[in-house]
Formats: sequence, C-alpha cells, structure tokens
Amino acid sequence: MRKGRGMSIDSYPVGLLLVPCCVVASLAGLHASRRWLPHDELVRFQDVASYLFAVVGTLYAVILGLVVVDSMSKFSEARLASEAESNALSEIILFTTQFPGDGSRRVRDLAGDYAKSVIETEWPTMAQHGHATETHKIAIELLQTVFAYEPKSSREEQLFATQVQAAADFWNFRRTRLVHASQSGLPTLEWMVLISGGVITVVFAYFFKVEHLRLQLAMTSMLAAVIALNLYLILMFASPFSGDLQVVPEGFHLTRVILDEVEGHHFE
Repeated sequence: MRKGRGMSIDSYPVGLLLVPCCVVASLAGLHASRRWLPHDELVRFQDVASYLFAVVGTLYAVILGLVVVDSMSKFSEARLASEAESNALSEIILFTTQFPGDGSRRVRDLAGDYAKSVIETEWPTMAQHGHATETHKIAIELLQTVFAYEPKSSREEQLFATQVQAAADFWNFRRTRLVHASQSGLPTLEWMVLISGGVITVVFAYFFKVEHLRLQLAMTSMLAAVIALNLYLILMFASPFSGDLQVVPEGFHLTRVILDEVEGHHFE
C-alpha cells in the first residue's frame, strides 16, 4: 500500500475506521442471512457446516498469521539495517580522526553530507519505494575517498583495515535498506487473497443458527474484529518507510551529533 496525496492509507485513523467498519459489515451480513436463510435448513446442516468452518478457519488463520509475522519481520529487518548503516558510518568518522591529512577531513565532510542527505532527501523518497540519486553519489564518493588513503605506518595499516571493513559494512547495509524500501508493501494478489479469505471466513459463521441472537452477534463481531486487526497490522508493518508507523532515521541524527562533537562545530 502506498501513500496518496492526502492521508496515507497506512495510518492510525485508517485503523480506527477499518475495525468498526468490518464489524458493522459483518453484523449487517448476519442480519441479512438470518432473514433470508431458512431456519430449518441451517439447523439440519449445522454439523456439516461446523466441520467445513473449522477447515476454512484454520487454513485462513495459518495464512493470515504467516503474513503478519513476515510483515513484522521485514519491518524489524529494515530498522536493524538502517541502524547498522548509521553505526558503520559513525565508525568511519571515528576511525578517520586517527588519520592525518586532507583526505581525513574530506571523509568527514562527505560523511556529514551523506547523513544530511539521507535524512532530508532520501528518507522521504523511500516512502515512494525509491532512493535519492544525490545521496547515492555521495555514498560512492565517500567510499572512494576512504579506499584512496595510503597508510604510512603499521598502526595506520591496522586502523585502515578496520575502516575499510566499516566502509564495506556501510555499503552493504545501505543496499539492504534500499532493497527493503523498494520491496515494501504487499502485492495486489496477496491483498485480494487475504481480504477474500477474511470475507469467506466471516460468511461461514452465518451458517450457524444460534437461538440467542445477541450471542451470535457478539461472536460474529469479535471474529470480524480479530481479522480486521490482523489485516491492519499487515497494512502498518508491510511498508517500513511510509505511514504513521515507520522506521525513522534516528541513527543518522546521532551520527551527525557524533560528527559535530568530533569537528567541534554545529550543523545548521
């Protein structure tokens, strides 16, 4: 699910509307079924319907649970990749302070430009499943500057080897973050299966004739609410970089603070 020009669909207000709307729709369907389906026929086939309902409910619960877990796992992976990328960038900055010359200064300047570009330019772009070309160019120039340094002592050689590893980690985690951004959301087919399966599961509950109407209304509403809540979880977690619940670039803000402390100046 992607952002529109107005309110994002993966937002908290949508959840506040989704659950009660699903409950109301399920109760309306139950009312219609009790009016049009013959009582005697429902009682007659209730045993068969219960077995079929168990099969349908179990299959849908397994599919729904797997998609929820997968969406939450991808969200967590995107957050960890972003944090690891900012950590690797901070390591590059700290190791660079141990090297003399203009190259060291250039690395720190590029690191600051990169962190700023990620926060201000690339992060909003990732909400649309893309990346910023400007940020990508800064990242490449940063790596080229790091690799261009020639250590002049055994101590510098050891520090340089560690810095190169940090630079490699930085690039790998950046690529992982962008992959998560480009592949966020669920395919339309998957949403169709989840929504259709939820509707079928709720409709199956209409084939049971409970003498106490209020009891059946309560059970049906709870079934619809549980399904709607799980779909809402998928909606919120499937796109890690968009919506009200998203991965934030807090790690890059902290990187800029570290660079600010190292350089002794403040960003605008």
